[in-house]
Amino acid sequence: MMNRTINYLFFMPIILLFSFSCLAETKVIHVLVALCDNKYQAIAPVPKAIGNGQDPKSNLYWGAAYGFRTYFSKQKEWQVLQINNSSNSKILEEIIYKHQNQDVYLVAQAYNGKYIDDTVDDFLDYSAGKKQHSFILDGKQINAGGQADLVIYIGHDSLMEWSWKKYLPDSWRWETLSKQQQEKQKSRFAAVFACKSQKYFSPALSRLGITPLILTTHRMAPEAYSIYAMIDGWLQGESKASIRLKVASAYSKYQKLSKPALQMFVTEYSQ
Repeated sequence: MMNRTINYLFFMPIILLFSFSCLAETKVIHVLVALCDNKYQAIAPVPKAIGNGQDPKSNLYWGAAYGFRTYFSKQKEWQVLQINNSSNSKILEEIIYKHQNQDVYLVAQAYNGKYIDDTVDDFLDYSAGKKQHSFILDGKQINAGGQADLVIYIGHDSLMEWSWKKYLPDSWRWETLSKQQQEKQKSRFAAVFACKSQKYFSPALSRLGITPLILTTHRMAPEAYSIYAMIDGWLQGESKASIRLKVASAYSKYQKLSKPALQMFVTEYSQ
């Protein structure tokens, strides 16, 4: 009888762990990439081959060596499920990934660099919990857009040229949300990989109630290794401090810096 009790107690945590993992909700990550564009964006010019915002295949932020699509295609835990022709003509390529070890889907969209304002507009809408986008994959509905758990913007910080007030109606404020909406927003995360994004995106994002994950304090290269490091830490349930260190370490490794670039990344909005 004693042996049976010991065996039961030994296996019970395993059974409970399995049960809770089965009940875990599907997570969705939505990535919006404003393609680098020498012609239509106020950026320091890059070589023509990687600065054509109408050509995702070779673009610095998408098809180049450390662009999102190229980098993630080499990560074995992310499987490409679909490459779509988006119904939005301003989106040149749309890829849906599935994590091999977790119930996590990632929707990545490459926006025509000419329409960077639309990219920022969509990102802020999604961060506000607006404009849900749904996909049916293997008979399962995946809710992205304003229902995504993590929303990420990659590209030039166009809020340096345009006020965030251009994008958000004054009615979209934390105080206007129901308690249920507030709790939902607090459980969602936003990240912006663009130059000085803490300064320029904080006023908009902070009024929406969404939790910041990674923002930047300096000019930087928004390449995919940093985004990958952040997502990996987030999926593992790491603390913000740990995620920040992971992102800074990845950035320093690829930029060949002598130590983690912790001064470049923050996890909170500016005051």
